[in-house]
Amino acid sequence: MRFPFGSILPRTLSCLAFFLTTLLGCATVPTRVTEIPLEAAPVYDVLATEESLLRASEYVVVDDFNSGEDLKNRFGHTWEILTQGDARAVGKISNQDARAEARGHSLKLHLDIPAHQSVQVRTHFGDLDVSHAAYLVMKVRAEFQDLGNLGVSAEGPLEQYFDGQFELWIEDKNGRKSAQDITALCIAAHEKWNDVIIPVSLFRGLDLDRLSAMQLNVTSNAKRTRGKLWIDEVAFFGPAHLEFESRRDNLVGFPRKEADPDRLQWILEKAKQPSFGKVFLREIARDTWKYFKNARNRNTHLVVDHVRLGTAPLAADYTSITNIAMDIMGTIAAMDLGFIERKEAVKSIQNTFKTLEKLERWKGFFYNYYNTTTLKPSPKFISSVDSGWLAASLVVVRQAFERELGRQASEFLEAFDFSEFLDPENNQLAIGFDEDKGDLTPHHYGLLASEARVAYLLAIGKGDLSSNVWWFIYRTPPASWAWQNQKPKGEYVTQDGIEYFQGYYTYNKRRFLPSWGGSLFEFLMPTLVLLEREMSPEGLGMNNRIVTEIHREYALQKKKYPLWGLSPASTGDGRGWQYSEYGVRDLAVKGYPDSGVVTPHVSFLALDSLPEEALKNIQDFMDFNMYGDYGLYDSINLRQQRVNPQYLALDQGMTLIAIANYLKGGSIQERFHADPIGKKAAEIIGKESFFTR
Repeated sequence: MRFPFGSILPRTLSCLAFFLTTLLGCATVPTRVTEIPLEAAPVYDVLATEESLLRASEYVVVDDFNSGEDLKNRFGHTWEILTQGDARAVGKISNQDARAEARGHSLKLHLDIPAHQSVQVRTHFGDLDVSHAAYLVMKVRAEFQDLGNLGVSAEGPLEQYFDGQFELWIEDKNGRKSAQDITALCIAAHEKWNDVIIPVSLFRGLDLDRLSAMQLNVTSNAKRTRGKLWIDEVAFFGPAHLEFESRRDNLVGFPRKEADPDRLQWILEKAKQPSFGKVFLREIARDTWKYFKNARNRNTHLVVDHVRLGTAPLAADYTSITNIAMDIMGTIAAMDLGFIERKEAVKSIQNTFKTLEKLERWKGFFYNYYNTTTLKPSPKFISSVDSGWLAASLVVVRQAFERELGRQASEFLEAFDFSEFLDPENNQLAIGFDEDKGDLTPHHYGLLASEARVAYLLAIGKGDLSSNVWWFIYRTPPASWAWQNQKPKGEYVTQDGIEYFQGYYTYNKRRFLPSWGGSLFEFLMPTLVLLEREMSPEGLGMNNRIVTEIHREYALQKKKYPLWGLSPASTGDGRGWQYSEYGVRDLAVKGYPDSGVVTPHVSFLALDSLPEEALKNIQDFMDFNMYGDYGLYDSINLRQQRVNPQYLALDQGMTLIAIANYLKGGSIQERFHADPIGKKAAEIIGKESFFTR
């Protein structure tokens, strides 16, 4: 637990002395929170009253009730109102707001509490990391009936109206609880909003990386309590970028600076040499590898989904199984490139496997997303394509480290049965299984030009699916589907006894198989493990080259962009971020938009399909001031000339693995195809020769 006092000044000397003695163990924890002068912690003065707390990075907001619709907090959990004995309480959203009454809302409770009974207001956080928070804060307003008909003024203290106690509990995921009596703060004034500001340091013995719930108890003592209670602006408060700082301390490391012009200049100098490709790419790979060294949880070893630098920094607290696959294969790529020794690579993957053993699963499959600290899955969804990528990484592992890790990799792999995702209605893989709904998704991975073809080949290679399933994947949708971007041409052909439509689209008289969105990622990601260029030169390999050429022409010639590479990427959105899909609609069945956002990771994928042009594009990306400690940032909006200084594990992994394949003779691809599963995959893709017809 950290206490960043210097970032929350000003403070009074008396308050600071109280904090210091508490930290040093020289003072006992008070029964009631009365020693803290409110003026010492003006936490609500950080922003104007008309602005939401959500606009200030110093807050992690539990609830400001401004949705005005239901009793759910900002984490999606309900505010529960519980009663003891004959006590009664009714809660609803009120139009009264503690800071901006004209626009906001609060939680309003009508209370009737007999003597020696209580009402509890409880909500859950899920798994909340506020390890850098200094205060838990809220605003409370009370209007209780006169206890003894004393005729006192409403301007007097609430203690003349209220004979009872306010107590606030916080609980962590280990079930530990800590409470503070906050009566004095809640009853400082009657019929007015009171600032309840409690140092987090007073909640002793809690794991602030994993808080789970809070509860406000209102208890009557000797007399019955009747009245109204409002609660608003519940939040944790601390230094700037509180949420980020609380998450960052779980990572092994974080980039030191947003840009390193000296490092960038050194790499660009290498690019001027006649044999620039090898040194140039190797150094980019070296920096890209730093993501997987540092952007991982220090305890669970899981790589996090993303980090971002700049004025609104981010550090994720979750990962996906595709991220884990990129980490595993990226570690092997780093070994191939000489960045780490074999024993270090083995140790790293062993640590990942130890965590995988602990994860909750569904029928042997891993859920798609896990919290990297708590290891809890959320949501309980199992993705067929992401499971395919994890399976592919396990195939590569058992070829790279058969003696050390082969058995465990095989155990994970054999627990998967991809037939669980097969829809018998069309013999295609569903997108996934939703455990909460208890059913497969209604949509499918139905196109051959898709990253999902790796999952199909894994399933067939394992024996989970018949090889005939391959021919049920659409080359294009049927010509009768009028909603697609262009009516496909082609003919019906037969393979392995299965008749299917060998359709194609055209672009400037060139034939190609379309993807759903027209992004280069959809076409090229499978080449991280599949040698399609060699094994299907008149089929998938040729298609990869054609669509890469069209992507390049579209961007440079048609749109006059200085760079090419339209694909899903991260973009900035204030304190948040977005992962958006971009593509060339002319290459798509349906089509992703072109918003002028380009991403460098697909140029590294294109080293397999259009290497010279890809190298030139990578070099051009580096002229746009988008190079940092972990290599090239994830995207640039060319229309706005805005770089998003963010790194994604997925895109970092594709970059690193693609470079290793290019510089080391397809080292990852060769391992995949050396496995029995990969050999079967080679047989199947070798039958694809649609450009010869």
